[in-house]
Amino acid sequence: GDRWPPPLPHRCRSCCACGMARGMQVSLVVAILAVGWPAGCADDAVTMPEPGGVVTAEQEFEVIGKPLSPNDQADEAADAAAAGSPKVESSLVDEWDKHMEGFVPELLLTFPLAPRTDEFFYEDVPEGSPPLLIRGGFFASAAEETSSVEFRIQDPKGNIIFEKSNEAEGLFHFVTGAPGTYTFIVSNHKWMQEKVVTFAVGKGNETHLQAEHLVTVEDHVKAIDKTLVDIQTESTYLWIRQKSHMSAVESIHTRVLSFCVIEFLILVGISGFQVYYIKGLLSDRRVL
Repeated sequence: GDRWPPPLPHRCRSCCACGMARGMQVSLVVAILAVGWPAGCADDAVTMPEPGGVVTAEQEFEVIGKPLSPNDQADEAADAAAAGSPKVESSLVDEWDKHMEGFVPELLLTFPLAPRTDEFFYEDVPEGSPPLLIRGGFFASAAEETSSVEFRIQDPKGNIIFEKSNEAEGLFHFVTGAPGTYTFIVSNHKWMQEKVVTFAVGKGNETHLQAEHLVTVEDHVKAIDKTLVDIQTESTYLWIRQKSHMSAVESIHTRVLSFCVIEFLILVGISGFQVYYIKGLLSDRRVL
């Protein structure tokens, strides 16, 4: 009651033999039993019929080099866009390097964002304060995959100064133009999908610790060597100055001593002359 030859299964749609007419099935089965499947189906397994059984054929193969259909190409392009364009990722990295250098967040928060809800964050700029640089970023995901959200920033007057729609991540930076409360709004407009959002914001342009801020041991040694050279130079100068002063003092001392000796000798001579003169006057009898 079994048909012979049995009809071929429809599992190998990509094989060239599957497009033949039904009238060539007998020749195909004979070729399969004799030499195996064609070259494109090297992994096929043919089971010989048992006595009183039927022939069954199974194959597992992969067609290499088959051109994609327009629908497949569209699907591949969509997958590539969902995974993230290298150009977009590169621009994001460039933007971080250009505007987010030294960024230190004052607020770093990861929170769930329910469907059809908005989350508000506020940053106050006090009266009389100078213009401040406010920077930050956001990242959204859903079910361990990136997912887009709507993000916008409003100034104290309610004007939108920054906005991104249907973006999974983004960076923002702006300088406050007026004091007041700046509002950061993260929105999930999906009806059923819950998002997980990471939000970071910080004020000012505080630079984090960098290599040029560190002082190495070599720099310390150079500083000590410079200090020692300065001390040696100053000591040499002071020693030469002191030696010059000592020579001047010794010269003055010698001259003063000589002047004192001469003055003493003059005084002694004058005193002796006075004594001799007075004695001569007293001894003169004619005066008496």
